[in-house]
Amino acid sequence: MTLRELLSVPTTLNYDHSGDGQQPAQKALVNSRKELLNHVPIGYLVRKSGVAPNLPVIPWISILNPELTTTTQAGLYVVYLYGADMKKLYLSMNQGYTRHELVAEESGYKGKSKTERACETLRNEAKDLLTELQLRGLVPNKNISSISLGAEGDLPKGYEAGHIVGFEYSFTNFPNENELQDNLDAMFTIYDACRSINDEIRSLGQKDRITVSKDPKTVNRISTKNDITTGFFEPRNTSEYVAHFTKMTYQVSPLHEALITEFAKFAETKSWEPKNKKIGARDLVLVNNGEEILVEAKTVGQSQELVVRQAIGQLFSYRYVYYDGKNIPLVALFNRPIAELWQGLLTSLHIDFIYSQENKWEGTGLRLLK
Repeated sequence: MTLRELLSVPTTLNYDHSGDGQQPAQKALVNSRKELLNHVPIGYLVRKSGVAPNLPVIPWISILNPELTTTTQAGLYVVYLYGADMKKLYLSMNQGYTRHELVAEESGYKGKSKTERACETLRNEAKDLLTELQLRGLVPNKNISSISLGAEGDLPKGYEAGHIVGFEYSFTNFPNENELQDNLDAMFTIYDACRSINDEIRSLGQKDRITVSKDPKTVNRISTKNDITTGFFEPRNTSEYVAHFTKMTYQVSPLHEALITEFAKFAETKSWEPKNKKIGARDLVLVNNGEEILVEAKTVGQSQELVVRQAIGQLFSYRYVYYDGKNIPLVALFNRPIAELWQGLLTSLHIDFIYSQENKWEGTGLRLLK
């Protein structure tokens, strides 16, 4: 199903928030959540409204980076918000209202004052993020500075106050597939930028931030052994952990591990055996009849250049350390498309690349798996 179809279908089925979850419009939203997973980078979570007994006035479908949050109640997330009359749709970089409301309550605010205070802190933090996005040239040309959902209530007002940047669509003149996909792709770069901006503001200590860039999680510590005589593939838990290699400590994210796991499954269908255990610091090694392919995985954020440079350095250093400089195939693996400029750089260095786009693998490295 195209992005255009999955977003527009619920509007044709007379959504009624006073009805139950078995109504056609709500079922369409459930299906849209499943279909949207095909249009977002590997590892991102997709949530939809209607989980609670009472349906919301404003239906929504959200996209979450599990490194930052797993709920729309707190943290930063991207969300499609339908207007109350189902005539408009907003794609919004937003913040969790419930967390702000809780902080307002803990500060002594009650009733209407609590809602007003929560919306005030949301607007203030959204303004800070927008200012920094403007300085970095990341605000979209068709950005809307505010959204109007046409509904009363704490949550609709919270969505409006938490809006940072985004797009507005009318279903009477709904954009084509390419525009919708381009806008969504742009939001992932903005998402990553908002995380780093929020972290910078917090680290300076000049302003308190209620919208945190990362939910507290239990960190599992796993030591990688420098034993490369044998190997086997074991999907890692997508909870973030700290991996140890010799004297180096580095963090491996849920998005990174999801990317490796999904690509390993794909490689198996091409008769390659994936290994990511007992292979030292390498991300992934593919083995077939004594031949090996060295794979370095990277998640693309606001800087494609940075992750491409990192992949180049690691691939060359790992080939030198683990293979005595033997000319084995090198593949840079990405969870999102990279620009032709960086594709050209990799090709000039005889490094193949593979990236995920709309639930498909693309790139020059696919020739190695045939």
